[in-house]
Amino acid sequence: MYQSRETNPHFEPRQQRYPRPNDPDGPNVQASQVPQRFRPSPPSESPLPLLPHSQPPTSHLPISSPGIGSGSGLGLGSGSGSVPISTPPRGPSHSRPSPTPNQGTYVSQYSSPSLRVPPPRKTKRLTWLIAICCVLLWIVIILGGLILLIVYLAYRPRYPKFDITNVSLNAAYLDLGYLLNSDVTLLANFTNPNKKVDVKFRYVVINLYFEGTLIGVRYVEPLSVSPKGHVLRDVHMVSSQIPFSRKHVADLNEQMRTGRVLFEAKSFLRTTSTLAGFFRYSYWLYGHCKFEVSGPPSGTLVAKSCVTKR
Repeated sequence: MYQSRETNPHFEPRQQRYPRPNDPDGPNVQASQVPQRFRPSPPSESPLPLLPHSQPPTSHLPISSPGIGSGSGLGLGSGSGSVPISTPPRGPSHSRPSPTPNQGTYVSQYSSPSLRVPPPRKTKRLTWLIAICCVLLWIVIILGGLILLIVYLAYRPRYPKFDITNVSLNAAYLDLGYLLNSDVTLLANFTNPNKKVDVKFRYVVINLYFEGTLIGVRYVEPLSVSPKGHVLRDVHMVSSQIPFSRKHVADLNEQMRTGRVLFEAKSFLRTTSTLAGFFRYSYWLYGHCKFEVSGPPSGTLVAKSCVTKR
């Protein structure tokens, strides 16, 4: 890049020039009068070190100059007229090494130890016994599941139902204004909707309620119901001296006046079903019925709603 030159002599930097010693054009100055940094370095007597991988010339190639013969007036001397000129040293050769036959194959200098195969171990009898038991257990579980599936698909078991067919309200009155005395007869219906399954009710308990207050409990004897059949049972419930709250007393008087008294019946059923004559299973059922009857002494069923759940 071009740099501008300072033309004002006042801004030029001062430079002290020292004459070189033994300069024919300059004044005669001794070398001791020149500072050390301006003195020329003395010639080195030791030969220059050779570059790495450099070799001295091994041969001199004679080069003949045209027009120069023996006895020439150029003062080159007599002879063949050839001038020995040394050739410059060449760099290191970069020839590739010749590939060996085993090139690319790694050969370890350490001998690998010989592998020892452990001797076979005998399985213990206890292990065989446990394995056989597990296999048999799984076979039994799988076969049992298949049998249950086949039986279920063949019989299609359904839950039995609890229902109330008829209700008779024989008496209902309050003693001392808040103690209930009642006489109610229920006709309970136990139905088996299955075609090939026998049902047996092993435990039956029916509770009677008026607006959430328990007024009667009755236990029913065990009974069996054939496929697609039903069984009726009379359940007679008599309550005596059941204390009522003022709200219940007011509600009972109002319902008896209108001729629609509301009751609730809850049943607890322990049921056993038999499939194919040998496979049995038991379960609990819960029946819930709400029904309305007319006023005593000859109260009859007016409306009902029953549900059976497991």
